[in-house]
Amino acid sequence: MDTRFQGTNVCKVDGKGRVSLPAKFRRTLQAQDAACAPGDAARLYIAYGNPMTDYVECLSGDAYDDLDQRIQSMPEGEEEREVLEILYYSLCDEVQVDDNGRFVLPGSARDKLALDGEAVFQGKGTKFHILKPADSEASKDKLAAMLAKLSEGKEFFNPVSLANAPKTPPVTDNAE
Repeated sequence: MDTRFQGTNVCKVDGKGRVSLPAKFRRTLQAQDAACAPGDAARLYIAYGNPMTDYVECLSGDAYDDLDQRIQSMPEGEEEREVLEILYYSLCDEVQVDDNGRFVLPGSARDKLALDGEAVFQGKGTKFHILKPADSEASKDKLAAMLAKLSEGKEFFNPVSLANAPKTPPVTDNAE
């Protein structure tokens, strides 16, 4: 059973924004939707409103339900809650995936990505991103730069060690 979105796939997108979800992602989407009855289509949520990203964020039913619970548990009127409500309620759509794994990207997602015939699907564990091929290549350059920075001054660097790294508190200015 596929329990996480993993891998990178390039898929065709037609002029109306129709695209096929990679087969492995389909199985993961189904596995990550406890509310989905056997034979029913799994839920897929596409968040397209973050102006700081060059991708749209795609969430399974379970991932979206978890996020929804966390948002609802935040105090009303809190700025962080308002940001999340805008990003994941106002600027996010649930899309229908057919039996063959096809769905239509929401118009706002198509506008953000400006796709030209192809889209890249990047697995991110409990979610996946859709972006245009040029931005996928740029993300590889960003990864190389981050790894270079993290390995600076180390004779040997294993990226897996990052999973165990203690979090360092942010530096604050205590001068008053």
